[in-house]
Amino acid sequence: MTIRNRLVMAPHGVVFMPGYGNAYERIVDYHVERAKGGIGLMVMSNFMIPDSWRRLGSWDGALTTSALGNLDDVSDPDLISPYSKLIRGVHENGAKFVSQLNASGRQHASPGALNFGIPLWAPSAIPCPKTGEVPKEMDIGDIEEFVATYVKSSMNLREAGADGVEIFAAQGYLLHEFLSPSTNRRTDRYGGSLDNRMRFLLDVVKAVRKAAGPDFVIGIRMNADDYDPAGITPDVAGEIARRLSATGDVDYLNISGMTYLQYPGWIADMTAPEAQFADKAGEIRAAVDLPVCVVSRIGAPAVAERILREGRADMVGMARALISDPEFPNKAMRGDVADIRVCTYSNQSCLMGRDKGYGVGCLHNVAVGREGQIGIGKMRPAPTKKRVAVIGGGPAGMAASRVARERGHDVILFEKHDRLGGQNLMTAAIASRRGFAEVTRWQAHMLRKTGVDIRLDCAATAETVLALEPDAVVVATGSIPCRTGYSGFRPGVPELAGVRQENVFTVWNVFDGETVFGHEVLVIDDDPHLSAAYVAEHLTDLGHRVRIVTPNLHVARDLHVAHVPALYHRLRVKGLEIHTGTLPVAIEDRHIRCEDIFSHEETCLEADSVILAMGNEAENGLYRALKNKVPAVYLAGDSHAPRRLDNAIADGERTGWMM
Repeated sequence: MTIRNRLVMAPHGVVFMPGYGNAYERIVDYHVERAKGGIGLMVMSNFMIPDSWRRLGSWDGALTTSALGNLDDVSDPDLISPYSKLIRGVHENGAKFVSQLNASGRQHASPGALNFGIPLWAPSAIPCPKTGEVPKEMDIGDIEEFVATYVKSSMNLREAGADGVEIFAAQGYLLHEFLSPSTNRRTDRYGGSLDNRMRFLLDVVKAVRKAAGPDFVIGIRMNADDYDPAGITPDVAGEIARRLSATGDVDYLNISGMTYLQYPGWIADMTAPEAQFADKAGEIRAAVDLPVCVVSRIGAPAVAERILREGRADMVGMARALISDPEFPNKAMRGDVADIRVCTYSNQSCLMGRDKGYGVGCLHNVAVGREGQIGIGKMRPAPTKKRVAVIGGGPAGMAASRVARERGHDVILFEKHDRLGGQNLMTAAIASRRGFAEVTRWQAHMLRKTGVDIRLDCAATAETVLALEPDAVVVATGSIPCRTGYSGFRPGVPELAGVRQENVFTVWNVFDGETVFGHEVLVIDDDPHLSAAYVAEHLTDLGHRVRIVTPNLHVARDLHVAHVPALYHRLRVKGLEIHTGTLPVAIEDRHIRCEDIFSHEETCLEADSVILAMGNEAENGLYRALKNKVPAVYLAGDSHAPRRLDNAIADGERTGWMM
């Protein structure tokens, strides 16, 4: 198999549900879009379902809820036709297609929730570190059934037109669980020695090769390091790679690392080093005579090129970089590097969006999951050219300005400060959130490239706007910090007692360059997002002793529970003190009286400075002043309603489409 370049779309579940088309149409559009964008090889994430599970319960419900969201269950022959359409679209746009075959083992939600008590299957009855669920220890018949399922799935995909399959034996899923001594405690021929622990994987490879023939690609996704002393170490990984190569049945290796012990560590966020597995992939490459691909946190053409030139891999796998910008490969090939919408690696909309059941999204690519409506080449010219004034150069205002300009309108953007970016500038100023700067960089670049008239240091008023005689006005003036309210914990209480003291500030004061804080700082977290946690971390980095107090069960309550441990690890290592389930009831000089929300027992904490992270309130007075005085006036972003960054960008783009 020859691919047109060395860029590989790494497998990732998308979990799309109906909306903007049915789930299947959205999945097809999403994957074909990335083939249009220029990738060489697409590796798509898929799961398989053994026949015995089908016999034990109705899988229709599960397929509707989870598997259809990934176009899953490639062992089902009924999906050959749908896959044929998807693969044909990928091929027609110049990319090759490989399906990654995954059996989850203990690392997944139990199928029993929908299917009459079917347990998870694993090599040994060791609970999953993520779910805590104890799996069934597979017997020999179960293993043989899974081998047959791999074969059946591979043949279905071959019939659908796939160029090959990638057998998933990494990151703590089923085949990796057999490989790792940490999760394989068996005493039969599938446990103990490395020969025995590899037997299941080698049985699968041999059976698939025999059934599919020599002209069907077989890749293996494997760990170069479990980052667990009891698991697969780099030395053992090298030996596994050599033995796989020696079979003559494996065509390439795809290198990753970690397991759910470090979740979501292999899906590295912006706090992790770039290309975190590249060095270890290089060691694997030196040990085998096979093409090697490496994945995780590779988001810029220069990083990918350096990995290749240094001989650490033959192919570079990207997932989130291509979610953020499906045209990444084509833009890199043309040399239009500044045009690439570089991934922030925040995991906010992609990984957490999927984990929350929304489906994969992107912090600053609104088209994800909507490719059929607003994807590549779908920008519709405006029926009538208009003069548009946009007030506010934050994420929403910039998004509205860009879309309106690309549709053909004349756009004037007013920003009262000397820089574009709005509140995102504060977020990006925090070391652990520095990736957010890419949102502002890309938006500002595209505004200048498309010819938006940007007026900085220009605070628009109703009079200055009306003097332009605009056809439409977009008010994107954002929001301001809120000093009142308790998210329902204190209904009827207008504000926290003592909140107007001189030593009480908001998170914005941390970035104003003027406010001086005492050594001991207490941050009150009653914001569903992450402002309290990251401001507290930032102040700790500056040398302050910081406590966080929140009435919620964990800080940043909007954060999916699976992502809380990674945040807490970083905060604890830095010495932050966290009080959860604790409601401040009064600030009395340096003393902050608090109450346990369950027992109502009172405690008292001390701090030199108190910082409120209590959410924001919309700033939309200009909208009210302009309403009914211009042909059309719109609200966008936080001035509409204070929400997350991705909501603001989507709101802005939607407004640009409406004019």
